[in-house]
Amino acid sequence: MSGKRPKAKWLFACAAILTSAFSALYAQELPSATNVMARVVERASKVAASEKSEPYCYKKLSIIQELNSKGQVIESTEKKYEVVLIQGWPFSRLVQVQGQKLSETEMRREEQKEQEFRNKAVGRDLKRMRAKREVLITPELIDRFNFTVISNALHQGRKILVLEFKPKPNYPENTVQDRIYDRFAGLLWVDTEDAEIAQVEVHLIGDLSLGWLGMLGSLRECNLCLCRQRMPEGVWVNTTQKIFILGRKLLSTIRYRSFEESTDFHRAPPSSIPSSQ
Repeated sequence: MSGKRPKAKWLFACAAILTSAFSALYAQELPSATNVMARVVERASKVAASEKSEPYCYKKLSIIQELNSKGQVIESTEKKYEVVLIQGWPFSRLVQVQGQKLSETEMRREEQKEQEFRNKAVGRDLKRMRAKREVLITPELIDRFNFTVISNALHQGRKILVLEFKPKPNYPENTVQDRIYDRFAGLLWVDTEDAEIAQVEVHLIGDLSLGWLGMLGSLRECNLCLCRQRMPEGVWVNTTQKIFILGRKLLSTIRYRSFEESTDFHRAPPSSIPSSQ
């Protein structure tokens, strides 16, 4: 017995060495967060400046629920929309409320909203509108947070990088927007090929007072999850959004949960997209 090689210990030692080697190699493959976010900002700027709008129509389901202290639903409102393009710009046409078709009065109200939207779209300078399209992800926004690449993985069959972000400490709070940024952290799933955000999870990390000295209310908990999907033509669209809010409004506690899902994406008819695009 004493002359035999201790196979179990030898195998465990080899496994430990290989695990350490692969871990080191894996860590080396992760790019820097600075480079990843620079690509994200560049992509967002190009999309905002593009003369092409998203050529898709789709269906949208929206559910907003008020909850009690046990998380039970007190009141729930469900609405369904058909999102169409009017002169290349999306318009949400309400079609159902609480599973029921609209009444004649509600239909007339929606028709009026749609006509007003059409009138504005026809009278607008589309090139000027595109020039004013806001970039949602800017260098100034990115500078508010510390980013760390924590892993890579597959998401919807595509390679992605998972980044953690936290607000930078001791950042000046000169505006309400500054105070909001300083109280949120979360995770980003970034598509490695397109540099698009495939998913984002955000949560509140500190109480957020609203109004003068918090007199109007405050948020104690706020969680957001947004998922996006790449269409065959390379356009990215929002598919699901979940939000939970726990806070105070004046003297009352509020608990809300909302869910939004977009489905049945299909190319818009050519007549809804201006030829200048």
